[in-house]
Amino acid sequence: MANKDELIGAARNPWWQAAAAVAATALVATIALGGFKPAKSKTKPLPSHAAGQRAQSGAMAVTPLRAWVARYRPGGRIEPNQLYLVLQADIENRTGRSFGSYDYLIKDLILVGPKREAVKADLPLAADDHTILGDLHPRLKQRVDLVWKLPPGYVYAPSQTFGLFGRDYKAKAYLNGESGWIQDSPKAKFELPVQDLRDRLVAP
Repeated sequence: MANKDELIGAARNPWWQAAAAVAATALVATIALGGFKPAKSKTKPLPSHAAGQRAQSGAMAVTPLRAWVARYRPGGRIEPNQLYLVLQADIENRTGRSFGSYDYLIKDLILVGPKREAVKADLPLAADDHTILGDLHPRLKQRVDLVWKLPPGYVYAPSQTFGLFGRDYKAKAYLNGESGWIQDSPKAKFELPVQDLRDRLVAP
């Protein structure tokens, strides 16, 4: 079983090299958070989950369902010169309050980069109607499609690693003195097969 510092493992895809500039913002955010950098000492093995297996981060419960690559965003039209990677998952808000999809979801459920960096999704969509996902409400399960816009030169790989940061509730956050869920270290990883839908004209 892999250690936490192996969550983002070796790159399987050469297109990540071309994506360095695209991922710059994510890299800065990851460094600021401590990210998925290799640890100097041995750490506790990080749980690895397959499709259909539920993992909890503290603030959320995540069940990854499937991943695919296509020439369109879910619900969108085909774009001949563009590719998208999509992760579909069931998300449950386990806090006592609603939170926006661009808060915990986008920041915590990430794509693994070649240098152990967290690459955030470009879009969080509701899987049922393909609209941009709004708030996630307490104890209600929501099926979502997280969408990454792939860079030119992408080479298809049959599997992909995704990561999940944990969150701990703090009665008083150190930044502003208010209570809240503070992002913590990596909590779990998801190893999923990636379905190749590049020849499809209709979205799944």
